[in-house]
Amino acid sequence: MGNYRKSILEYNDVRNAVDYAREEGIVRGREEGIVRGREKEKIDIIQKCLQMDFPIEVIVGLTGYSKEQVNYYKVNGTL
Repeated sequence: MGNYRKSILEYNDVRNAVDYAREEGIVRGREEGIVRGREKEKIDIIQKCLQMDFPIEVIVGLTGYSKEQVNYYKVNGTL
């Protein structure tokens, strides 16, 4: 019976580790998704502002991007 009990304990340890890793992956995935969503939103704001001929300084203030980044986006269409 000792081996059986030991194998059950080992199984539970592995299962707990897998569950923890899965939960950690979900949390990290959400965090990365939020960051990417915010960046996408800023790019959308830049696009709309450029279409409406907003001054670069206003776009910088709205998005937090540098003048260089906004100008790069203006010229290349992507950051």
